Amino acid sequence: MNVFSFSLTPFGENGWLATLSGGDMVARALAANAAADVLRNSSGVTDAVAGVESLILRFRPEEMTTGDAKKKLEDALRQSTSKTPASAPAIDIPVCYGGEYGPDFERLCEKLSLAPDQFIALHSSQVYRVLTVGFAPGFAYLGPLPPALQTGRLSTPRAHVPSGSVGVAGAMTGVYALASPGGWPLIGRTPKKLFDPHGAAPFIFTSGAAVRFVPIDEDAFKALEANPV
Repeated sequence: MNVFSFSLTPFGENGWLATLSGGDMVARALAANAAADVLRNSSGVTDAVAGVESLILRFRPEEMTTGDAKKKLEDALRQSTSKTPASAPAIDIPVCYGGEYGPDFERLCEKLSLAPDQFIALHSSQVYRVLTVGFAPGFAYLGPLPPALQTGRLSTPRAHVPSGSVGVAGAMTGVYALASPGGWPLIGRTPKKLFDPHGAAPFIFTSGAAVRFVPIDEDAFKALEANPV
């Protein structure tokens, strides 16, 4: 099991920020999310927000002291686990790369000195883990991204990114479950239904889930778009 450490600093008047280090990206992210799940059900806690390598705890001062809140956060992190069931199947996400679906794809291929087929093969060659979900409803941060595909964010974010868009930034790849503004370079888009407002779990992505990208062409995209699953 990956070993990680953490440091705590005050976060406003009624909060603590835990910053995780050591281990690997997946271990840190899943530990932060597991601890957040525990904390959200704790008396006196108003919110617990997990990031890829951080966790924020907010608490009610009339129900617990600052010291008690700090200890609760420490205990949750020490007890958290980064394990998920080994038998959990990967979620297949069909992706049409480049063109109108990935407006930054060709530029990134040139920047990273990769042929389009090489880029696609690298991006779709591994199973990713959902590190955390946030920034916008249902947005999935997945990793780790192969080093050869890592790049920076856009200098100017887009005001509108279509739902289903797949982007890359730093050591992660991400999927926009809903249309929103965004600053990640876009490499493709999926026609898969990522949000069901009537479902028991409206969004398809949850922390720790395994995800695999499956390349498709434009004809397959349009067929799946017409009959989403």
